[in-house]
Amino acid sequence: MTNSSERTIEQRVQDVLARALGILVADPSAPPRMGSTPGWDSLGHMTVVMALENEFHTTLPSYRLPELIDVASIVKVLQSEQSTL
Repeated sequence: MTNSSERTIEQRVQDVLARALGILVADPSAPPRMGSTPGWDSLGHMTVVMALENEFHTTLPSYRLPELIDVASIVKVLQSEQSTL
């Protein structure tokens, strides 16, 4: 994928996190991360997963869910899962 398409996925992930968790993700010094972002606990994680699946029209395998801990890891998993389709 090109940098522009990666940025598009990254921006979409940031938007999903903002909506799912009710946060602002505009502060690059404090990027959202599971466990350190308010609301991103185990229950919030499932909200994030469902929102990602809805946004990207995919179903993430349960074994990949622990990998979804920040924007970069989410982008990596989404790209990996989309390439296997």
